Amino acid sequence: MTVAPEGERRQLRADIVTHLQVLTTESRHVAQAFSQEQGLAHSDLDALLFVMHQQAAGTPTTPGGVADALGLTSGAATGVIDRLTRAGHVERRRDELDRRIIRVHYSAHAQETARGFFAPLGRLTDRVMAGYTEAELTMVTRFLAEMGSAMAEQARTAGHAST
Repeated sequence: MTVAPEGERRQLRADIVTHLQVLTTESRHVAQAFSQEQGLAHSDLDALLFVMHQQAAGTPTTPGGVADALGLTSGAATGVIDRLTRAGHVERRRDELDRRIIRVHYSAHAQETARGFFAPLGRLTDRVMAGYTEAELTMVTRFLAEMGSAMAEQARTAGHAST
């Protein structure tokens, strides 16, 4: 791997930061549109995404896990989960191994709703990705994962919860 001269690297850094800011802003706009369509508050969407990611990783979360991840009190997390349950986005289920534990699961209804809303974005993503090689996409994936970890670290340092 070759390293760009310092001036070029500085410009690349500035360009990357600018593009990440644009991506973050536009992602927030898409999330806000979905939230408005579904009648979700910001914390509701954050909780829904956390539940979805935990379930996709094979570790369905608990109400306490939602509270910890979002920096909410247990009462506030219960309120968020109650709203998501009433809207059909999540389901509470007892843990199969320890029936005392309640797990929060991303519902089939939520999956169908998200698929309908985000399908056009998926097609746009596929179109953009088609212009990159597997090696380039692997590098982008690594960069985005590392930036996500860096942002989570900064959020924790700043005293905010991070999913």
